[in-house]
Amino acid sequence: MSNSYRDKTIIFYDGHCPLCHYWIRYAIKKDVNNQLYFAPIQGDFGKDFIYKNNLFAFDTVIFYSSEKNETFIYSKAVYELMKYLKTYNVLYYLLKLIPQILSNLVYRFIAKNRFIIYKPYDNCELPSQEVISRTIF
Repeated sequence: MSNSYRDKTIIFYDGHCPLCHYWIRYAIKKDVNNQLYFAPIQGDFGKDFIYKNNLFAFDTVIFYSSEKNETFIYSKAVYELMKYLKTYNVLYYLLKLIPQILSNLVYRFIAKNRFIIYKPYDNCELPSQEVISRTIF
């Protein structure tokens, strides 16, 4: 990861996935302090991060926490993101209470079937002007 982003908290996401875009818009809305950064995994920065961190098997959400200097995947990425945003809703408490092995199974099932429910984008959707300054390509 570029040193200029080492101190940033970043959500890496599938830029072709409408479901991922929904969650990115949700995170933007809840990030009242504008501290999150976003990077599609199809972009140069996302590809570089995946390569350097040996995350080739992950094509959905990856959450990098600069505070913990740690990378989270699967349901743990969603849980850590919600904790970071201080969004304590039903999903947060389910992820907190359900054993991670079970929540990861549900996460992987949804991730595997997301394009059956949602038609994938042909190209990465361009972010709005509101978040373009926090998007890393």
